[in-house]
Amino acid sequence: MYEIDLTLNEPFRLESGEVLDEVKLRATVYGKLNADRSNAVLVFHALTGSSRIGDWWNGLMCSGCALDTSEFAFICVNYLGSSYGSTSASQLKKRRAKGTRAAELPIVTTRDIVRTNVLLLEHLGVKALKYVIGGSVGGMLALQFAVDYPEVAEHCVSIAATPLSAMGLALNHLQRQAIKQNDLELARKIAVVSYKSPRKFGERFGRNPNRNGENPKQNRNDRFDVGGYLDHQGDLFKDRFEIDSYDLITKAMDLFDLSNNDLKQIRSKISLVGISSDWLFPAADVRALKDRLVGSGVDANYHEIRSEDGHDAFLSDVAETSRVLRHILGEPDEEMTVNSFVGYRRPLDQLRGCYKVL
Repeated sequence: MYEIDLTLNEPFRLESGEVLDEVKLRATVYGKLNADRSNAVLVFHALTGSSRIGDWWNGLMCSGCALDTSEFAFICVNYLGSSYGSTSASQLKKRRAKGTRAAELPIVTTRDIVRTNVLLLEHLGVKALKYVIGGSVGGMLALQFAVDYPEVAEHCVSIAATPLSAMGLALNHLQRQAIKQNDLELARKIAVVSYKSPRKFGERFGRNPNRNGENPKQNRNDRFDVGGYLDHQGDLFKDRFEIDSYDLITKAMDLFDLSNNDLKQIRSKISLVGISSDWLFPAADVRALKDRLVGSGVDANYHEIRSEDGHDAFLSDVAETSRVLRHILGEPDEEMTVNSFVGYRRPLDQLRGCYKVL
């Protein structure tokens, strides 16, 4: 495993039209790129993850694992606007404040984030990908990649991701309302509830009083066990993630959509993975997206993680997620007919002067 810090010293135009004068990217590579860079796999992390795949997919990536580092080189780039090494949301906000605009966040979209990943790949000399993989918002980004760079990835694997439903938009709205009150902990608690299944909560907490000895039947402010758990998660989160980054990325999630024209651009094979107990991105919605893809002429299939862990299952249920990924990644794929970025970005030799490696 090794990390890369890359600074793009040329203007970067967001989809909104706003121009950033500089973009910094943090990336992590696991495994070894072969001589012709043909064994690369791009991985998109989830909302609050980092480029260090091993920190959040522990047990899934190693030599001989479902994500086999003896065969592939796995590349993950921290999102533009995230908190772990790339240009963060708070840094974007400060740069805006130096101009004529008020100190507010720009709109960063999934398309913007995907383009920064492409810049990093170009720097590494990677012209084609065996797979592009992601879960949750990472799954959204994997699909966005398949739309925007249709000839680059042989196979796109999107786990527990579709355009957000009205329920998902509502939950993100509530989280950003909490953020407006400077309450990142509450925003995280709302999110954690959406990541778990009712059955999992019932099995783990039931109606038990908080395990620290509180008694909600006797004292008004004492909590049930599930309340203590949520408060603990909020306390942990406030020290590890920037409030502005949470705001920016949840907005990017809201804006992600797939028109019928978008689906017609896709040339990669698509494997969609639903989670049986997920109510944030219901398995039925993932299957419906597969049907839309097939109706648009895309080679698409559906797989399911059978777990009671809810949306979090792609991270927490290692055995079941490993089973599904082994099945998907073990399937033969047709060779790509076009394996370069030509037509989508300028060739690497024209970009070298724009970078400095830190």
